Amino acid sequence: MLSCLCLLALAGCGSGQQPRGLVLESATGTPGPTPSAEPAAAADTCFDVAGAYTAMTLLPLSTDDADPDFHAHETVSSVRELASRMPAELRPAFDDAVVALESAGGSVQPTELAEVQRALAPVDDWLERRCSEPVPGR
Repeated sequence: MLSCLCLLALAGCGSGQQPRGLVLESATGTPGPTPSAEPAAAADTCFDVAGAYTAMTLLPLSTDDADPDFHAHETVSSVRELASRMPAELRPAFDDAVVALESAGGSVQPTELAEVQRALAPVDDWLERRCSEPVPGR
């Protein structure tokens, strides 16, 4: 196919006429992703933040059924300790989510769940911006 295109292009070179029909033009490439102004976070940091984010979003779901082994105070303390190890820019979001969990007491209602999700929105955004590099080998 390429040799045919080359022959067609060469056939029109000697004459003063422009070839009719097939016209080859260079195509512009598709733009790549816009580089983020923020550097990518270390893989370990992304893993830790994603784990904490997942734990915080799933924790309220674990309080749906009455579980005698569930102790809200201990869980909130554990989450607070986990949040203290997050990057400084994300700590306020995790702290706000902890406050929402504390206010829920032993049973998280849809209102408190929405508050937790709203509080963690900056964490979700951070993960998208800083940890969205493609996985090598895929």
